[in-house]
Amino acid sequence: MNLKLLRLVPFSLALALPSAQAQAVTSEWAGAEGGAVRIVTDGAPDETGTLRATLEIRLDPGWKTYWRDPGESGIPPMVEIDTPHGAADTDIGFPVPQRHHDGYSTWVGYDYSVSLALTITLPPDHGDKLSASVLVGVCDQICIPLAAELGLDLADESNAKVERLMVESAFAALPRAAETGFAASLRKASADHIVIDADVPTADAADLFVASTENWVFGVPEQVASGPSPVFKVPVVLGPKSPASVEPISYVLVSGEDAVAGTFEISR
Repeated sequence: MNLKLLRLVPFSLALALPSAQAQAVTSEWAGAEGGAVRIVTDGAPDETGTLRATLEIRLDPGWKTYWRDPGESGIPPMVEIDTPHGAADTDIGFPVPQRHHDGYSTWVGYDYSVSLALTITLPPDHGDKLSASVLVGVCDQICIPLAAELGLDLADESNAKVERLMVESAFAALPRAAETGFAASLRKASADHIVIDADVPTADAADLFVASTENWVFGVPEQVASGPSPVFKVPVVLGPKSPASVEPISYVLVSGEDAVAGTFEISR
């Protein structure tokens, strides 16, 4: 499992390694102190081999988990799916996160149980038996990387109607795609910050979440202009050591109770 996105912060050394290998269209719960995880699928891939699912993260009271970019501390959720005929490609969709200040650092994520939307592209002749390796960070006063090995059997559709509704709910909770009049774009990039222009549909308070990559690590966005065209200055904590090719950067733009997700391109 690729751990390059782990933040350079100390975690508890008590790595949780639960295992739930029961085979079903919904996996068993696998948990440790602070929370538990399972995967629910909608039962069958479409004609292109795409399977929709959700990673449910159940948190104990007072615990938290993280968005795709945790901020100053934390670990992003990671999911790897394997089949008897090769690995699947898995994309994780996140509902709109929250930014929190815990007295020590600023982090981005969820302080409540959350379901992440999974789009899984299976290899040809994948079969029904899938195995999933999951890693999420759950934190209270300490952070515990919760690792789990989960088993799934797509042929078992004994409760498929309920599971499809759960998956549909996870996808419905995602921010919609950025659109004309509600989107963010890169104005300029320098060694120490980037400037983002945003368009929002109303004058409601706006917020911006920008996801770091292996080449770019960003700090907390600061809004430097408000109104229907807010501007954000985002610190560059770490940039490419050498000129890099154009790279897409994911963002979520929030305006009041509404939000969109999109990407802008960056290079240096």
